[in-house]
Amino acid sequence: MKSFFVELKRRKVYRVAIAYAVASWLLIQIATQVFPFFEIPNWAVRLVVIVLVLGFPIALILSWIFDLTPQGIRRTDDSDRSLAALQIAPATTRNIPEKSIAVLPFENLSDDKENEYFAAGVHDDILSNLAKVADLKVISRTSVQQFKSGVRNLREIGLALGVAHILEGTARRAGNRIRVNAQLIDARSDAHLWGETFDREITDLFALQSELAERITQALRANLSAREKTNLQTHPTRDILAYELFLRARELFHWAGSGYSYDKGADALRLIDEAIKRDPQFALAYALASRLHSELFWFGYDKSASHLEKAKAAADAALKLQPDLGEAHLATAFYYYYGFRRYDVAQKHVTAAVRAIPNNADVLNTAGAIARRDGRWNEAVTNLEQGRDRDPRNLSVLWSLFESYLALHEYTKAEGTVNDALSVSPNAPFFVLARSAIALFRDGETAPLRSSLRQIPGSFDPGGATSTIALRLSLMERDLDEADRVLAACAHEKLDDNGLSGVAGALDGYIVPKSWYAGLIARARGNESSAHTAFEHAKRAVRDDLMQCPEDAKTLAMLALIHAGLGEKKDALAAAGRAGELLPIAKDSFDGPILATTLAAVSAKLGENESAIRQLESLVGIPNGPTPGTLRVEPEWDSLRDDPRFKKLAERVA
Repeated sequence: MKSFFVELKRRKVYRVAIAYAVASWLLIQIATQVFPFFEIPNWAVRLVVIVLVLGFPIALILSWIFDLTPQGIRRTDDSDRSLAALQIAPATTRNIPEKSIAVLPFENLSDDKENEYFAAGVHDDILSNLAKVADLKVISRTSVQQFKSGVRNLREIGLALGVAHILEGTARRAGNRIRVNAQLIDARSDAHLWGETFDREITDLFALQSELAERITQALRANLSAREKTNLQTHPTRDILAYELFLRARELFHWAGSGYSYDKGADALRLIDEAIKRDPQFALAYALASRLHSELFWFGYDKSASHLEKAKAAADAALKLQPDLGEAHLATAFYYYYGFRRYDVAQKHVTAAVRAIPNNADVLNTAGAIARRDGRWNEAVTNLEQGRDRDPRNLSVLWSLFESYLALHEYTKAEGTVNDALSVSPNAPFFVLARSAIALFRDGETAPLRSSLRQIPGSFDPGGATSTIALRLSLMERDLDEADRVLAACAHEKLDDNGLSGVAGALDGYIVPKSWYAGLIARARGNESSAHTAFEHAKRAVRDDLMQCPEDAKTLAMLALIHAGLGEKKDALAAAGRAGELLPIAKDSFDGPILATTLAAVSAKLGENESAIRQLESLVGIPNGPTPGTLRVEPEWDSLRDDPRFKKLAERVA
């Protein structure tokens, strides 16, 4: 019987019954008061009452069968199947801690739908406050955001996210008044634990959200340190519009397995600059501005020193305003990480960020990324797995975990992580490609990746990353006609590389000139004149990049490849040597092996086979180094294929 009442609640039959009763009462009142005024016979009033009474069970039956979703009216069972398809299977076996909670997005009940960011702000601030409490397990925003609409089966959501409790609520804004309703549910039993409605002035919004967070921690019996109690009372800004601008900027900043673009970064910076102009004391906005500048520099969109200067100034401003702000320490960590590869300094700031916001998956993800670059691979995986625990449906976290397992040659775990991501977003293009890329690294098989490329829409090519995969794959398969077709169709003059198509020359984070690939194709066809012209064009483009950042190891490695392609041995060796000095494996255990593999390819191109073999012998098998599979198919090693030592490396079992 209890499960029947739970099912009534899940299918929203109670809501429909209450709404129908209220609407019927209003109609009956109108009929009894207005009909006599127009001398309408009494039988008409009785007819209205009879129709409404007869319609009541029909409305309940329809509410049981159907549900109103953003996709329209759908059968409730179909909605449930859609929800079930989103779940991550391992969550059902997870040991769920008692003091764990997911705060679902608040429903916007405002008449003005432009107030959507108001409801999002209420939800976000409550979530941010709870994330500061170390005694709680709090699911991060990316995972809960996916349950914003549609049928909410709280038991299933609790299992999918690995939590014992769920908070859901509504927010309404009318002029300067706000109403927030919140209720805490035990996800294991659907029992209602606590609920309250708050009516306040808009100026009291952040105080209200702090109060809500306190009530929730009390209900969950969480232990709060003195510092955490103080942090709960700290508000990001007093300017509601500035906060909405911040939320919009952060949404653009968010990576979702579908690529990142310079346009998104530039748009986010414009929004965050507006927020800071409205409130120059908005520390959280400064922290996000710093992150944006650091990202644009690191990913090669703009290697000018001005981005690093702005990143440092914004991070410093955030720390000056709020010295203990976790996001400010995280931004500072990224400044040293992305700007200078100073992983020791970055680690100190990440440690401070973990203390301030222990439930923030972004912080845990960053801790893992820094640990792997510092060669602490076990610690890296532990941090990344903790990040997944806090944000199990976050594609960015899952991507970092996949990268790590792929680098460690743990292909079964890499495949499991990709499957988790695809259960969240079945059509996320880079994860679709990642699943097939495993066969390339493990076995040297190109067919699965080629098949997956055919599933990706032709219009999807963020930063030229999809074109890079298609070009490198075509060169591995010696399909020069397909390589020409891909190059002609690519709209980008510089192409990004996300590490899915091999190791040699795969300079993840460096934007490769399109003319480089034109030169490779021309050389493979035996057209030396066209190859020389294309390589010269590529050389000019890379030298322009070096003008902005003369000590960038990946740019120097790219220049070394081009010099080798042009037969400029002295210049190639000089550029390769300098790149190796700037970024040895001892300095960066993630990028170092990729760079060293590329430098081995430079040696092979120059005919320095002994040097190339020696370098490969030290690289094959180490984390993020070349694999026997990639050696078998990458054209960079064609000059070595008859060497018994190379054959031995390529024949190793993965």
